[in-house]
Amino acid sequence: MKYIKYLPDISLQRHIAYYWILQTDATFTAVNVPLFADVDTDIFINFGSAEAKFNDHVSLSPGCVYMGGANTLSSFINSFPNSTFIGIKFKAGGLPIFYNLPLFEIVDQIIEFQDKQLYSILDLDELLPKRLDKFFITKKNKISNISSVTEVVHSYRNIMQVDLLAQKCNMSTRTMERAFNKTMGMGPKEFIAIVRFQKALKMLQKSRLNGKLMDVAFEAGYYDHAHLTREVKKYSGLTPSEIWPGPRFP
Repeated sequence: MKYIKYLPDISLQRHIAYYWILQTDATFTAVNVPLFADVDTDIFINFGSAEAKFNDHVSLSPGCVYMGGANTLSSFINSFPNSTFIGIKFKAGGLPIFYNLPLFEIVDQIIEFQDKQLYSILDLDELLPKRLDKFFITKKNKISNISSVTEVVHSYRNIMQVDLLAQKCNMSTRTMERAFNKTMGMGPKEFIAIVRFQKALKMLQKSRLNGKLMDVAFEAGYYDHAHLTREVKKYSGLTPSEIWPGPRFP
C-alpha cells in the first residue's frame, strides 16, 4: 500500500490539513480498514477502476467524488487491490470556507458530492498539489469564525469544559453551541470529547501500553484511566489495549 501526503499552500493550512493519495497494487490483500471518530472532514475521489464499500452497504464507485462528514462513531471502509483514491482532508471547520453546506446532515456519513470542476483538475502527476492549491485558493469564500475556537481545543492539555472554552474565546455558551452546530455539525461537548480521543489514539498507536495507561489519560486530558477506557471504546469500538498502528484509511 502506498500512502502519500502533501501539505497545501501556507495560505490554506489553517483550513486544509493535507492532500492525500492512497494506492494499492495487485499483491495487496483486501482488508476492512477502521474509521474512528474524527472531527475532520474529507472530500475524496475513487480514481481507480473498482468499487469500494463503506460499512458494507455504501458503494464508492469509480470516477465519483465523495464527501465524508465528521465521525462520532466507529465504522470501516474496505481497501482492495489495484485501487487509487485522491483526497483532501479539511481541518475542523475548514470545509465551510470553501463549500456552503449543512454539515450536520452528513455527520457519520459518506455521500456522493458533485464537483465537476474539482474532478477535472485531478491527475496523478507531480503538479497535482499545485493544481489543488490554485483551486482552493480561488474557491476560498469566507472568513472562519470558528477556527480560533477549535485551535484552542486542540492546543489545550488539561480537562476542557464547554464553559471554560467559551470563557477563553470570549463567547457565550449559547453562541458557541450555535456556531459549532452550524459549522461542525455537532455541539462543542462532543467536539471536545472527540479531539481528546484523537490525542489518546495517536499515543496508543505509537507504542504498546506497558502499564502506562494512566500516563496516556493524563496527557490526553482525561480524569483517569477508566474515563479514557470508556471513551476509547465509545469512539473506536476497541479497548485501549486493542489499539495498534495497523492500516488506516486517511
